[in-house]
Amino acid sequence: MRSLRRQAHRARLFVDCERVLAGLQPGGSIAVNGVCLTCEETDSRGFGATLLAETLRATNLAALKADVTVNLEPPLRMGDPIGGHFLQGHVDAAVRVISLTKARGGKDAAVVCELPAELRPFVFAGASIGLNGVSLTVRAVEADSFTVNLVAETLARTNLGGLLREERVNCEVDLIIKSVYHSLQAGVGKAELTPDALRRLGYD
Repeated sequence: MRSLRRQAHRARLFVDCERVLAGLQPGGSIAVNGVCLTCEETDSRGFGATLLAETLRATNLAALKADVTVNLEPPLRMGDPIGGHFLQGHVDAAVRVISLTKARGGKDAAVVCELPAELRPFVFAGASIGLNGVSLTVRAVEADSFTVNLVAETLARTNLGGLLREERVNCEVDLIIKSVYHSLQAGVGKAELTPDALRRLGYD
């Protein structure tokens, strides 16, 4: 990242990039650490975008400093292959990292993050989840935390391997799980993901 300049209730973010710059134009969307932003200008090195007050409050972008690495992802194009799961760039919470275990002895690295009460219905073992814009699978859930594993490719291509204890990471729960949950609340009267409830909503 090149810089983050505060401007009253907003901030101006500049990111240096090479791989995504060729297809990026003012007005286009770009995800930064899993946060969907609008590119407002480009130069020979990168792009600039405005962070509004709600983005600064709800994500970890306000804590960015010059020269840190951020995860970048352009929007999905029609016909592109879909790997992982759909991420909208709408962060649900910036959650605290409790611990990071490095890969050793044939085991993948693991990150344990806090699990806010409002996200508990959407986070369970086997569910998809986005951390800093990276599609991952939840491996385990405790009362107030969840764990994901990081394979070598993820460590090499993203900033997740450099996370520190107590650092905040942008978390986006799975859109389909969230949609089903809210459909159940509205249509069934009780948010229970039972097979019968799902069939009544058209999920076979």
